[in-house]
Amino acid sequence: MTATDLTLPPDHRRRSLALEALGILALALCLNLAGNGRVSLWDRDEPRYAECTREMRASGDYLHPKFNDLPRYQKPVLIYWLMLVGTAIGGDNPFGARLASALAGAASCLLVWGIGGRMLGRSAGRIAALILATAPIVVVNSKLATTDATLALFFLVCQISLWKLGQRVSTPIAMTFWASLALATLTKGPVAPAMIAMSGLVSWACGGSTACWSRLRWRWGLALFVLIAAPWYVTIGVITKGAFFREAVGSQVIHRVTTGMEQHGGFPGYYPLTSLLTFYPWSALLPAAFLAAWVKRKGDPTLGFLLGWAIGPMILLECVRTKLVHYYLPAYPACALLIAWTLERIAQAEVGLRRWPMGRVAMGLLAGTGLTLTVIALGGVAVLPWSLKWPCLILALILGAGTLFAVEAFHGGRIERGTLGLVGTWASVLLLAGAWLLPAIEPYRLPQTVARRIASLADREHARPILATFQEPSMIYEIGRPTPVMRDRPWLRALVEKEGAVVSALSEKETVFLRKDLTLQIDVKEEVQGFNPSKGHQVKLNLVLIRPASLASRQKSAPELRPR
Repeated sequence: MTATDLTLPPDHRRRSLALEALGILALALCLNLAGNGRVSLWDRDEPRYAECTREMRASGDYLHPKFNDLPRYQKPVLIYWLMLVGTAIGGDNPFGARLASALAGAASCLLVWGIGGRMLGRSAGRIAALILATAPIVVVNSKLATTDATLALFFLVCQISLWKLGQRVSTPIAMTFWASLALATLTKGPVAPAMIAMSGLVSWACGGSTACWSRLRWRWGLALFVLIAAPWYVTIGVITKGAFFREAVGSQVIHRVTTGMEQHGGFPGYYPLTSLLTFYPWSALLPAAFLAAWVKRKGDPTLGFLLGWAIGPMILLECVRTKLVHYYLPAYPACALLIAWTLERIAQAEVGLRRWPMGRVAMGLLAGTGLTLTVIALGGVAVLPWSLKWPCLILALILGAGTLFAVEAFHGGRIERGTLGLVGTWASVLLLAGAWLLPAIEPYRLPQTVARRIASLADREHARPILATFQEPSMIYEIGRPTPVMRDRPWLRALVEKEGAVVSALSEKETVFLRKDLTLQIDVKEEVQGFNPSKGHQVKLNLVLIRPASLASRQKSAPELRPR
């Protein structure tokens, strides 16, 4: 809290704090929600979660997640329950499916504002919240119908509870920690307890307070953890006769640790390097923040705690063979707080970043990465379709101008001005990307286009839609109900005989192959081609109507009926 704040009457201080909190919440919600209802779900994870939620509601089975009418044991159940609430409020559509993540991301920004004010002072808390609200990786995950934003929120509550317990003994705070840890475990399994443990170990090594661990009320806390988390885990274990744990632990945990699942391997240093892009522009200041905090950690246990929170998960995740950029999401609040603390110290010194060696590194990263992104956006103007040229041009102009403004401000020692310039630049970029650029890309996304045309063809021909080799999860969600996947020709013959007709999207090879079956009549109704983002290449498909050959021949031979 600043000296000016202390001179204000209590009512004015409370009003000022309330307005500040509302402003941060409004900014985060605006960025997290922009365009969500106009952009269909992104393959592959979003449709899986959303379709599971839809099938859960349709079946009335709220314990046993299913995707395309088959058990889905990859994740625990809490995210589906939260998405049920989201779709009840926002509708059974992409906006409703993403609502839980958007609210979780905004809540995380608000909590960082609150705890940052207590840890580092009101100004640093405000800066940290603005950093988190405008960090691309945070906004992107808050716009996706997945577990990550929700897990990050529960992890954040756990870390806040630990820091507060380091300051004083409190049974309610200890119980908050255990309840949040249980909810995190119901969201994504054992990853949160593992990250908490590693954060605590690194925090201890960095000089953070260890008093919190003895104040956790372990006996009562573990009982609360079990009371919240165990009922569903026990129930699903019994219902599935252990199949859930064989999949969730054996495949999703052990396999991810030991192998790169679904070609998601990585190189040593994956997370430090990818964070330079996903957390940009704030990542440019991160090396300087880490170094400054490391130098001052012995005089301030809070800095040791934040270093453990930021570095501990990175060490753990670097040891895991399967690597994805969003796995590190729970650590970004600590990164935002460390950067805010560093900017405050530099602002108080009233010197430019160029006076400090790590400051010159930060300015180099800020300018180099920002101008590179500007050039890439301008390249999009040259090569992309007309409907995407204007969004790319506007984004390039904002990026270029905003980066140069911030670099000039930091160079001249105007730290607050440069910080607010970056906040404004990236708030504008993320808002325009969500509300304009992503909706403009929608017509070029092949899986959604194919699914909608299959559904339309099925309605016109009174046929059942099925999937063949081209079977992205978003197609099942867009079709709107569980959809059979073609197995082999005998299976297809049996289904066609039962249903009378089916429609599907086939490659040219599949079309030629099925036409060799004389029991089937294959009619190509439409050709569709486009780019499949999840595979990264162009695809050409035939939308076909498949009927029994006997039925087709009878229809051809029947006399034409004309009105008299």
